[in-house]
Amino acid sequence: MDGEKTAAGKLPEAELAVMLAVWRCAPPVTTARVMLLTEPERGWKTSTVISFLDRLKNRGFLSAEKQGREYVWQPLVSREEYVGAMTREFFEKVHGGSVESLMGALFPAGLSPTDADALLRWLDAQG
Repeated sequence: MDGEKTAAGKLPEAELAVMLAVWRCAPPVTTARVMLLTEPERGWKTSTVISFLDRLKNRGFLSAEKQGREYVWQPLVSREEYVGAMTREFFEKVHGGSVESLMGALFPAGLSPTDADALLRWLDAQG
């Protein structure tokens, strides 16, 4: 998913909850499975979940295929793609692309020695 499409594709909370449920499953995912994963905390009716799934399809996050009497849903955007795009957008908008600003906000008291070592290992691995 490219940056322009992702920026236009920021998900409202309810649609994100549905996508998180879809991403937790091996595709394709049935509507019933999404219901099982969202209903306990949200209390949504089946028609509500179907509306969210259809919206996500129209926005390009999911594809749908009729299998028998029901639809199965396939993610077109991975969780990693979405999270990465939203994180980059936040980083640019809120921190102006400054790593120093981001790190200061995440760790106002500084990094622990363990976190500092982990960060250095990660930076070394990046080449």
